[in-house]
Amino acid sequence: MYILQNMTKDELNAYSAMPTAKALNERIKKDGVYIEKGNAKAAAEFTRTQGILSKDAKDSVSISKEGMELQKSEKQPNIEFSLTKMGENRFRIGFSNSAMLHRAVKQGFLDVEGKRVELSDDVKNQLLASDKEITSRRKIIAMKNTMAEMAAQNRQTSDAMAKANAKMSRTMKTASRIMHGRKVSPADEKELMEFNHELYEMAKMAATLEKARRSEKDDKEDAEISRANDVERDYENTPKDYSVDLIEMPKQETNMDVSFEGDLGVAGNVGISNIE
Repeated sequence: MYILQNMTKDELNAYSAMPTAKALNERIKKDGVYIEKGNAKAAAEFTRTQGILSKDAKDSVSISKEGMELQKSEKQPNIEFSLTKMGENRFRIGFSNSAMLHRAVKQGFLDVEGKRVELSDDVKNQLLASDKEITSRRKIIAMKNTMAEMAAQNRQTSDAMAKANAKMSRTMKTASRIMHGRKVSPADEKELMEFNHELYEMAKMAATLEKARRSEKDDKEDAEISRANDVERDYENTPKDYSVDLIEMPKQETNMDVSFEGDLGVAGNVGISNIE
C-alpha cells in the first residue's frame, strides 16, 4: 500500500473537487511512501516516526533503523507548474493542477529559475478566486452532461415501456380477432404465439366455432388491421439513437505573471487561460 504524506486539508479538498481521481493517483505515485501489503510493523513504524519528526527541533529523539530506512526512501513533495518565458526576466506560471495551486498558496512562495517569488495576500486571493472559477465552470458542465445523459436514459426507458404496452395491446386484439373467427396475418399470429402461447391456443379453439359467420367485408377489415400492425412493428424494431453530444470539458488553467529585478521576484496579473 501507499501512505500519502504532507497532504494539507486544502489540497485534499482541491483533489476531491476534481471530476476524476487521476490527479490524486498521480500524486500518490509521486509522493506516497510504499509499504508492502500486510507489513503492519513497517506501517506503524512510519506513522510513529512521522509523529516524532513533527516535534520541536530542540527535542532529542531516537529513530530506529527501520524508521531511518523508510525516511531515506521518502520523496520531498514539490509544487508543479508550467513556466513560459515572456521576455527579459519575465515569466508566466500556469497551474493546471488545482491541488498544486493550493499548495503554492499554503506555502506562500514559489521557486522560479532558482529564485524565490513571494506571494502576497492579494495574489493568493486572486489565485484562489481563479481556481474556484475554473472549478465552478467544470462542475456546471459536468452537471449539464449528467442531466443530458439522464434525459437520454429516460427517453430510452419510456420508449421501452411504450413498446411493451403497444405489443400487449396488439396481441390482445389479435387474440380477440382470432376468437371471433377473423383473419390475422402470419406476423400477428406469430407475435401472439410468442407473447402468450396458452392464450393463442384458446383463441384458435374458439375460432373453429366462428368461421361460418365470416364475410368478405371482414376479410378486408382484417387485412387493414394486419397492415397497421406491420407498420407498428417496423417502427418499434427500428434502432433508436440515444447517444448524447456531451459538452467537452474545458482545458483551462490559472496563470500568473512573474518578473524579476535582480534576485527580487514580483508576482501579479493573475488570470485564466486555455491549455492547447
